[in-house]
Formats: sequence, C-alpha cells, structure tokens
Amino acid sequence: MKKYIIIACLVLLTGCHSNVVIDWVDFLQFNGEQYNGSTLEIADPELIGKKVGKIKHTLENNVKDPSYKSKDGDAAYISKGTALYEVKNESNLLAIRDKDSINGYKIYSKENYAANTSYFNKDEVTKVQIFDEVSYNQFILRKAISDKKDISQLFDILKSGKPDSTVAFDYSNPNMNSFVILVYTSSPIAEKIPLFFDGKQYFWYNHDSEVLPKEIELILSANDK
Repeated sequence: MKKYIIIACLVLLTGCHSNVVIDWVDFLQFNGEQYNGSTLEIADPELIGKKVGKIKHTLENNVKDPSYKSKDGDAAYISKGTALYEVKNESNLLAIRDKDSINGYKIYSKENYAANTSYFNKDEVTKVQIFDEVSYNQFILRKAISDKKDISQLFDILKSGKPDSTVAFDYSNPNMNSFVILVYTSSPIAEKIPLFFDGKQYFWYNHDSEVLPKEIELILSANDK
C-alpha cells in the first residue's frame, strides 16, 4: 500500500496548493518500498552491484499537493535520470553515485533497516579511517588505523566518554572542528562516527553528548595514512 511521504514540516502559505511548501524527507521509492537517505558508507566500491533502475520524478519544487502519494521511481531530492544500484549481499539497501560521499556512493536503506553496529565490538573492526571535515560534507583523510591494538585503544577511549549536555556542535563557533571516524568490519557497509572539537575539548554523540578524555588527541595527531 502506498504511503504518504510528507513527513516533517508542511507550511501552508495560502489555501492554494500552488503556494504550499513541502519539506520532504530524503527518500526514494523502488519496487513499492520506501528507501531513506542514510549516513552509511559503502565499505568498498567493488561491493556496488548492477544497475537496477533510475529516478523518474523529482518531487522537490515539482509537487505542491500535500496529499500526493509516491510512486515507484519517485525521489524527494535525487535528480531525474539518476541510476540506482544494488549493494551486493544487502537487499535492504540501494546506492547512487555521490561525489560528496567518502567512498563515492550515497546509501539509501529501507525504512526498518537496522545497521549492524558491530563496531561496538572492537574485535570485529578491521580498519578505521579518520577524516577532517574541512567544510560541510567535504572530507580529507587524516589517518588510517589497521593495527588491532590501536583500534582497541580508540574504542576504549570512545567508551570512556563522560555525559555532558552542555556541549554541542556549533557552526558559528570559529574554534569548532569536526571529524568523521569511518569504521570497517566484514559488512559491506562502513559506519560513520562524528567527532567534534570546540576549541577546548573533544566530544561525540553516543546516546547523549559525551566529552572524551584528552587521550583522543594521541589517536588524532599521528599521521600514518
């Protein structure tokens, strides 16, 4: 059964549909199912499979009816004609080419897809990459870690974070820096962990914002790409 995809803010500027502004969720519809945009990364571009379809209709700026029901080939923001690719051994995921994604593809997942957070089991982690986010969604590789001892140290530091609700990422703060830790396991998907520095301390968001011990600087400082 087709679902309404208008989730989030719907601002009625007038009673006329032509003046309705819809804030779409980043989604696409394929084979009768909705796939939502994610922060997942493909672990290896070789794991991108065959082309399975393409986007036929971009909803942003083209659909003004708040009662619109999505159809196969619809996408909120993806350009018409964009190819859709399967992810090998992952029937719940689709991919599109994306220059802003670290490994070249943006991943879309089915609504109820639960990512494998096996990175919390450090024994399953095969490699970690740390990136500087130099501007929004623009990353430069700082270092890669493959030594099991160093990987274990990194995750011990993350797990030792202290909850602190007063810290938050603020784009307006000139001292604020952001990083991404990309975690690889045997999964075709790599998990992103955002990490931040506000000029005084490092923090991340686990279930809540947590301040990390200074030992994290040792992990970030060495450069062994």
